[in-house]
Amino acid sequence: MDLNTKLSGLDQFLTVIYGSGTTIESLLITLGFDAGQASRLREKHLPALADGLIEAIRKRLTWEEKDPGFRILVRRFGLDGEPPAALDAAAQGLHIDSSYAFYAEGEALQRCRSKTALQDFKKELHRLALAELLHDGEKPRKELVVQKLERLADLRAAVDVARMDYEAKRAEILRKVQSELDAIEAEFQPVLEGAELNASALEAEIKNDVLLRGESLRGGAYRAVYMKGRVSWDSQGINEYARDHPEVLQFRKEGQPSVTLRIAAGSPDGGHDSKGQ
Repeated sequence: MDLNTKLSGLDQFLTVIYGSGTTIESLLITLGFDAGQASRLREKHLPALADGLIEAIRKRLTWEEKDPGFRILVRRFGLDGEPPAALDAAAQGLHIDSSYAFYAEGEALQRCRSKTALQDFKKELHRLALAELLHDGEKPRKELVVQKLERLADLRAAVDVARMDYEAKRAEILRKVQSELDAIEAEFQPVLEGAELNASALEAEIKNDVLLRGESLRGGAYRAVYMKGRVSWDSQGINEYARDHPEVLQFRKEGQPSVTLRIAAGSPDGGHDSKGQ
């Protein structure tokens, strides 16, 4: 098994699902790691990141312990460190029919290109990278983080200035055409309100009919989807129950921590919040 082959194959796979030029390193930059952190990850932790990301891909494509699509992708891109293989060769090596291998590869790539999958892969890479950096034990210097916060305040202030200029110029243009816009609104507003009222009333009738029938129906371009009531759990009650029955905690999942940036009290800046994973 060759590490460079695996890393190269994974980068090719990421390019296929995310778009041209996407690599593990480019994703790390988009995930908010600075140049120094990205360099440490590249020099010391790239193999571990690659293995973790490939495992995330495997889990995404495995259903009831069956993963033919994943095994095809492994051979096609060389994710196992062996030279990448053509589809027919990969199918033959895995003892899979060529036509089925073609279908399995296409379906696997489609599942990996879904919006949810693309977001989950990034989240997993972010989690892995943070874990590796935390394992190093080298935390960002406090003064460096403070400097970044000060730079952020300057950048946000510049954005506010640009936005105010935009709003001023936009308002100036709107004033010139406002009378025409008012005339058009006066002409069409009653028509729009009447049409919307009729449509809303019919929607309400349809919803009641579907609720009474208890089934989804389709007509023309619309489909009325019947959904049973959502089941929810009393979190406080479950936590209290878990104190006496700790075995239920195996079903508890906790998400990744996040950081929210807020304007400090007394700051002259506007109200910008930025939440990151």
